[in-house]
Amino acid sequence: MIPIRLNWQLLTDGFEPVEFKNSNGSKVTIAEPGSARTDPILYEAIHLEDPVVLHFINCETDMEFIAFLARFGTLEETEISKSDEIEGDIEYTLGSFQKPRSSGYRRPAGIGSNSVPVILTVLRDRALSLKALINATRVARHIDAKTKVRDLNELMDSAEVIVHPCFVHSEGTMRFVLKADTLWDFMVMEVAAIYEAGAVATSCEHCRTIFLTGPLTGRRSHAKYCSDRCRVAAMRARNSAKEG
Repeated sequence: MIPIRLNWQLLTDGFEPVEFKNSNGSKVTIAEPGSARTDPILYEAIHLEDPVVLHFINCETDMEFIAFLARFGTLEETEISKSDEIEGDIEYTLGSFQKPRSSGYRRPAGIGSNSVPVILTVLRDRALSLKALINATRVARHIDAKTKVRDLNELMDSAEVIVHPCFVHSEGTMRFVLKADTLWDFMVMEVAAIYEAGAVATSCEHCRTIFLTGPLTGRRSHAKYCSDRCRVAAMRARNSAKEG
């Protein structure tokens, strides 16, 4: 696969869950940055052994999403779209697969610092949209190439992915890469690479984590466990059941 690169940033002091109450009584849980300080980070996808997008879609709880944000960064640079630029209550729209819909909001005037929080409900919604696409690899092998090409092109169009083809100098050699604009773009490109390689999503028989098997994943197509730890744990559980 053509390497995918992203120059990104992490919020240095991580995030904390905060419950925001709107004037109508409704409550919204947000991930509040500890500060606006950031550290640079470089992501590069050259195979499918540990895609960032799998960490994203395997999040289930608020704390898991907060841990993702702390480890990998926000999905977009500012996490604000035009529809989210508000002055009072927090408003957001679900079904937010398309890039213009954001997982963040503009903080009401006079509240807190200048850093930008992330609405966890919308973050979860975006994860579910990518999860559905990755789970669909289980039936993709039965779809004809023409239909698959059409569906993947529609995916790229609807997500409004921005990538820049370029050359980079690395370890004394010149390489051709695709540079993504945001972490969201990077993860959508990972999904496209999964389809292009013919990798397939499966669920770990021990912990139910979604992982990939097949080309470029480092795992055999019939793998049942996401890690050696789960394989050993499952074996011990079977042995314990036999002894009981």
